[in-house]
Amino acid sequence: MTPARRLAVVTACVLAWPMGAAHHSLTTTGVAEAQSPARPAVPRMTAGVAAAADPVTDSLLVTVLTMGPGDELYERFGHQSLRIRNLRTGVDSAYNWGMFDFDQPHFYQNFLTGNTLYWMQGYPTVPLLTAYRSQGRAVWEQELDLTAQEKDSVLRFIQWNTTEAHKWYRYDYYRDNCATRVRDLLDGVLHGAFHAAIAGQSHGVSFRSETMRLSAAYPTTNLAMDFALGARADSALSAWDEMFVPMRLQEWLRVAQVRRADGTVRPLVRNERVVVDSARFADGPQPPSYTQPALVMGFGLALVIVLLGARTYRSVAARWSVGGVGALFHLTAGAMGSIVAVLGTFTKHVYMAQNVNVLLGTPASLALALLLPLSLAVGAPRRVVQASRGLSAFTAGAAVIALVAALTPFSAQHDGALLMLAVPPHLALTWSVLRATRFPRDVA
Repeated sequence: MTPARRLAVVTACVLAWPMGAAHHSLTTTGVAEAQSPARPAVPRMTAGVAAAADPVTDSLLVTVLTMGPGDELYERFGHQSLRIRNLRTGVDSAYNWGMFDFDQPHFYQNFLTGNTLYWMQGYPTVPLLTAYRSQGRAVWEQELDLTAQEKDSVLRFIQWNTTEAHKWYRYDYYRDNCATRVRDLLDGVLHGAFHAAIAGQSHGVSFRSETMRLSAAYPTTNLAMDFALGARADSALSAWDEMFVPMRLQEWLRVAQVRRADGTVRPLVRNERVVVDSARFADGPQPPSYTQPALVMGFGLALVIVLLGARTYRSVAARWSVGGVGALFHLTAGAMGSIVAVLGTFTKHVYMAQNVNVLLGTPASLALALLLPLSLAVGAPRRVVQASRGLSAFTAGAAVIALVAALTPFSAQHDGALLMLAVPPHLALTWSVLRATRFPRDVA
């Protein structure tokens, strides 16, 4: 991947989180995970009684391949494929639902609006595993205990899904990706028995906690994604919804006891093996906590601003320092908050909506990025000073409202580290601006 494309992908991960998928470049198009709530009509998950005597399906081995995390940000979330081996003919292919193409028309525009199309495609299994082995990524294989009729249903669905008319779908990271497609296919073949087997269970995680846990190796980007996620990302997930993460699907497949058509209850996975043994990029058991470093950084920056603000009346250098720091802070906060507000309101990135973090970076901050340094200049126009004072008070008030909202027992959003990082500088900058511009003799 070229540096330009890598930068674009990382930026998209921060600003339009649904891209945060496991990506694996096997061709010029790339392989990644994907998602989408809207699905086309599918063929019936049944092959009829005759399937039981079909020598083709009797010779099929259906397994789930789970690929562990990789080094890049977009590889941290793992990947999944459905492997179908014909023991009679030797045909061995792994099918994944994570194909995308950077060169698609309007790719980045569609990506930011949540309308990116991904597709399903099969690859010869051996080269696929070789590629993952070369990257140092672990791979596990779970053989499924399916009847000949169920294998026939899987095969028919795959044949249907690989056609040009049916292979495309809209990507949505949390609701429809390489893992959820495998999950839904298996549940369809089993007529809902897989879903029923894990009903009422969960690990007590959320979309936010899983996102933070899996991208812990990139703390700066992780905080930015934390900022972008709204209250809906904090709802407790069922076992079913947890399986947007490939490794969670692997776990639930491992323990699922499925009621079969004959009334018996038995494990869905017949056996499991490690295909590529590697702990190089293992995912952690818990999301990282940024509260303490955010507290130190937030109050540390606020202290510097207050110390400079205390000297603004006597020191031109202090004024320019406060103006420079304030401009950079407000530009960053305002840009992030405004982008998240727009994407959460006008695009299909629904998990960015209902986001109290937009109060930490309102459009007023974008205006202050320009006005604040100008208002601190000796002899600044009265209107500029008044606008800067008013907007500064507004941004501080919005930040306090965000803090109070988070402290209420009814708060549905859990991202305290961001508040510790942003609220103290907001208050310090407002105090410094009000103090530095309160003397009439500094105003023209």
